[in-house]
Amino acid sequence: MVLIIAATLLVYWPALRNGFVWDDTALVLRDPLIRSWRLIPEGFHHFLFLDATASAFYRPIQRLSFVFDYQLYGFDHPWGWHLTSILVHLGAALALFFLAEKLCALLAERWAAQARLEVAAVVAFFWAIHPLWTSAVTYVAGRADPLAAFFGFAGLALGVTGLRAPKRSRLIQLGAALALFLAMLSKESGLIFPLLWLLLLIWHKAFRRALIWWLPIVLLLVAAYSALRFTAEQTPPPVPPPTPAAIRPILAARAFAGYAGLLVAPIHLRMERDIGTRPLDTPEATLRQARALEFLTLAGVLLGIGFAGWLWYCFRRETAAAGCLVAFVVAYLPISNLLPLNATIAEHWLYVPAAFLFLALAITVQGILLRRNHPMPVSMKFATGAALSAWALLLGIRGIHRQADWRDQRTFIERTIAEGGDSARMLMNLGNVELAEGNKDEAIALYRVALHRSPDQPVIWMGYAGVLMRLRKFPEARQALAHAENSPLLAADALLLRAGIENAGSGQDPEALLRQAIELAPRNWGIRKKYIEYLHDSGRPQEALRELQGFLKNYSFRAESWKMLGQMFEEQHQPALAVEAYREAAARDVRDAESRSKIAAIGSH
Repeated sequence: MVLIIAATLLVYWPALRNGFVWDDTALVLRDPLIRSWRLIPEGFHHFLFLDATASAFYRPIQRLSFVFDYQLYGFDHPWGWHLTSILVHLGAALALFFLAEKLCALLAERWAAQARLEVAAVVAFFWAIHPLWTSAVTYVAGRADPLAAFFGFAGLALGVTGLRAPKRSRLIQLGAALALFLAMLSKESGLIFPLLWLLLLIWHKAFRRALIWWLPIVLLLVAAYSALRFTAEQTPPPVPPPTPAAIRPILAARAFAGYAGLLVAPIHLRMERDIGTRPLDTPEATLRQARALEFLTLAGVLLGIGFAGWLWYCFRRETAAAGCLVAFVVAYLPISNLLPLNATIAEHWLYVPAAFLFLALAITVQGILLRRNHPMPVSMKFATGAALSAWALLLGIRGIHRQADWRDQRTFIERTIAEGGDSARMLMNLGNVELAEGNKDEAIALYRVALHRSPDQPVIWMGYAGVLMRLRKFPEARQALAHAENSPLLAADALLLRAGIENAGSGQDPEALLRQAIELAPRNWGIRKKYIEYLHDSGRPQEALRELQGFLKNYSFRAESWKMLGQMFEEQHQPALAVEAYREAAARDVRDAESRSKIAAIGSH
C-alpha cells in the first residue's frame, strides 16, 4: 500500500504547478454555485455549465468538492485544486486495492492471503500510475471520474465486507448504500456500480438471498437519484445525428483497438480522438486516414475475438476472472460506440472499466501460476519481473511528462494539436488564445483553418464573428454571424453578438435585440447583465434597477448580481439598501472582499 501511495504522488505531484485550463474556466472560475457553503443545496438543483453551454451532466458531488476547494484556496492557488484531485485519485486507487483483495477472497477462496494481497497491490499500482488518467486527475474539471470511482469501489468493497461480517452488517451495508449513491451523484458512469453490486450478489450463490433486501435498496437509490436529476434545471444539449446501425460495429471495433493500444503503450495522448472517417485537407491525407482506420477496424475485430476467447477460458477455468471481465463489459459498453456519444474515444472514459480489466488479467495470470505443478524457472521469473518493471517505468515517466501538457491553456491546446488532436474546435480555441495575447493575424488564420475543416459548425462561425467585431471588421462579422444565427442553441448569444456588432458598427440602438435575447434565454445572466448595463448607461437607472431586482427574485444565488444591486443603491444614495445588498453578495461568496469593504466603508459614514 505504501508503494501505491508513493508512486501515485510521484507521478502526479508535478500537476501542482499547473493552472486552470479548458472547461475549468466554466466549471471553476465562472460557476457561482461553488462560492459559498450556503449555496450547497442550490448546487443540487442545477446541471453543470450553468451559463456556458448546454449539457447533460448532472454531477453535484463534483460541484460540492469545488465548494471545499474554493473555501480553502480561492482562485489564486490552483495548486490546491490539483492537490484535491490527486488525493481523490489516490483514494480511488486505495479503494480499488481493498475491493480487489476482497473480491479475490470472495471469488478465489482457495488462494492464500499473500496471493490475494499481491494481486490487489499489482492491480492498484498499475492502475494508479497509468498516464491515461491525466484528463481525469490533472484536469480539475475531470474530477468527476475519480470521485465516482472512489465512491463506487468503496461501496462495492463495503458491500462485500458487510455480507461477510454479520455482526456489523447493517452499519456497513448502510455505508455501502451511501457510497453507491454518491458514486451516481458524482458522474453518470457511477450508475454502473449499483448494477455491478446486484450482479455480484447473483454471481455468488451464498449472497443471493441478500437480493431480497438489496434490490429494493438499489431501486430506492436510483429513484432518489432520478428525482434529483430530473427536477434539476438544465439546458438540454442538441441531439447528435444518429449513427447508422451498420456503422456502429465498425466504430466499436476501432474504439476497442484504440483503447487497447493506449492501455499498453500510452505514447501519443490527447483528451479526445475521432475514429470516424472524415475528409481532411488533401485527398492524400484522407486516403492515408482511411487506410489507417481500415487496419484499426481489423485490429479491433481480432482483439474482440481474442477477448471472447479469454472470457470463454475464464468461465471454464477461472471464474473469479470471468466475473471481473463481466464487470469490465458492463462498465465498457456505454463507451464502446455501440451507443451514441459526444466523442468516439476519450481517454478518461476508461478510468473505471480499466480497473476491472486489470483485475481480470491479474487473476487469470495468478490462477495459471497457482495451477502449475512445478515452480516457474528462474529465467522466466526474471524476464517477467523485468517486463513489469519496464512497463511500470514507461507508465511512470509518461505520466510525469504528461502533467506538463496541462500547464496552461496555450500549452494544453498546442500539445493536443501536436499529438494529432488538430480538430476544428482546438484550432478555434487556439485562435482565442492568440487573440487574447494580441496576435490578431494568427487568430484570424486559425479561425479560417477551423472553418475550412468544419464549415457547418455554427459555434465556430459565431466565434469568428466575435473576433472580427473586436477587429472592427463589421461587414465581415455580420456575414460570419449569419451562419450561426439559425442554430437554436446559439440563437440568444447570437442576438447578443448581433446587438454589439450593430451598435459598434452603425450606432444602432441594441435594446430590441437585447430584449429578444432575454426572451430566448431568460436564465442567462451574461445576457441579462448586458441589458441591465445598457439601461444604466443610457440614463435609465430606475429601469435597470427594476430589471435586476426582477432577475434576483428568481435567481438569487449569484453574488455578482447582488453586488451590482449594491452599486446601484449606492449611486441612488440609499446606503441602508446598499449595505443589505452587499451583505447578500458576501453571503454568497466567502471571498468577496470588495463587498465586505463596501459594507465597512458605508457603515463608517
